[in-house]
Amino acid sequence: MKSIFFSITFLFLFTTLTAQEQEEEKVIKVEIVKDSSFEAADTFGNNEIRVNFLDLFLFPAFHGYYERIIDENSSYGTGLFVNFGETYSSDVVQRRFAISPYYRLYFLNRRDFGAKGLFVELFSSFASAKDIGDNDLYDVYYDDFDDRDNIFRVSVGATIGRKWITRSGYTFEPFIGVGRYLDSHSSTSGNPEAHLRLGFSIGKRY
Repeated sequence: MKSIFFSITFLFLFTTLTAQEQEEEKVIKVEIVKDSSFEAADTFGNNEIRVNFLDLFLFPAFHGYYERIIDENSSYGTGLFVNFGETYSSDVVQRRFAISPYYRLYFLNRRDFGAKGLFVELFSSFASAKDIGDNDLYDVYYDDFDDRDNIFRVSVGATIGRKWITRSGYTFEPFIGVGRYLDSHSSTSGNPEAHLRLGFSIGKRY
């Protein structure tokens, strides 16, 4: 009787230990897989600087940007526009100096380095411009542009574009947008009611 009891006890203990070993073996075999498609946006850091070379080549004017990456889907920053030209061309040269804060949302970018791909940007602009007044384009082109009064203009608008980023952290970005002036100067004949944002920027994330 004792031998039967001893055998049952031994069998129970052996079965329990075997089950524990199998459980531990299952836990050991669990692997953690990292999905690189959700890699964080701070691979190169959260800062980026860019220059719009289209403005530089055509007018000439300097148009630079700073961007702060929030995550792989959003960012904020500001643009700085300084015009060096004197030839009238739509509203671009009428704007002599401008600061443009903005906020961006990125789409279709959940892979690689984040904060890339298609984007929509909401911006505001605070600009110093030359008052065209009641003069038409002919008068502005041939008149002394620098003698005109400076006026302060405020606008809000939206931009769409696409950003590519290389494995070295360089960025390339075509974009197009439009801003609507909110000040009272648009009611004066000759001063535009809106301004175009168009360009191709090259920058570096760091």
